[in-house]
Amino acid sequence: MIVLACLAAGALGIAFLVPALVRSARARNPRIPSEESILAAWNAKDYDSVLALAAEGLAQRPLDPFRLVLSGFASFYRGVGETDGEIRTHYMDSAVFSLRKALTSPSVPFRSQVSYILGKAYYHKGPYYMDEAARHLEAAFQDSAGRGEAAPSDVLEYAAVAYSALGEHVKSVEAFERALARGKTDLLLLAASRAYGLAGQADKAEITVLEALSLTEDSLVREKSRFLLGELYLARKDYGMAEEQYNLILEMNPESADAHYYLGLIWQEKGDPVRARAAWRKAVSLDPMHTAARQKLAERI
Repeated sequence: MIVLACLAAGALGIAFLVPALVRSARARNPRIPSEESILAAWNAKDYDSVLALAAEGLAQRPLDPFRLVLSGFASFYRGVGETDGEIRTHYMDSAVFSLRKALTSPSVPFRSQVSYILGKAYYHKGPYYMDEAARHLEAAFQDSAGRGEAAPSDVLEYAAVAYSALGEHVKSVEAFERALARGKTDLLLLAASRAYGLAGQADKAEITVLEALSLTEDSLVREKSRFLLGELYLARKDYGMAEEQYNLILEMNPESADAHYYLGLIWQEKGDPVRARAAWRKAVSLDPMHTAARQKLAERI
């Protein structure tokens, strides 16, 4: 009887103990949102839900590459839409943290896209991060090429601008040329022409910006293109061609203070200080904060 009583007591103890152990195990390993649920939120562009669902899983699996990648992607796209610079920086920092952590895994998914978004996140963090931006954007392009995949359409453009910001104008030109080989647009041609100018290749800059002008129907692109042509002609002291560009700008935009300012420079170089000062006064009347025109008016010429 004593033995039976002991066995019964033991069985009763086990009956109470097993559910407790199960509850403890569940507490240590709670059910986490599935990858499918995270992808569904991603496809719906519900980035806040992606971040919340990924965070639940990362709390239990801090090195899970899938959840780190989706968290990084969602942080980036959540930040891009922010107008508040401080909030945007917070999301870019979160994107960088998650994606760099994901890249430590040999099984990271979407590797080329990870490098692409990471590069763009660094780009949005500002000028002090352009070296990292250029490095990861270049890696994204090379990885896509190595896999026989099409790289994102703007990856080379971002890389080119990052190289330019670093003062690496030759690399910037090379990146723009690779981008142009994939397809030409007016904006891309305009940006490339600026890069050629910074690299000291004025002839290529002129040819490229003229091509941008021939393609564009956008008044802003047309105006910027003519300003660039004006700069190129001023640099080679072709004042007649430069004057023509600034007058064409004024036909499109009579309120352009910059066009009047540059016309003043032309008249100064041609030895006509009266017309030069009149042009600078016009620039200041259109834009009272036009510092360069004010400085010219303060000089004795």
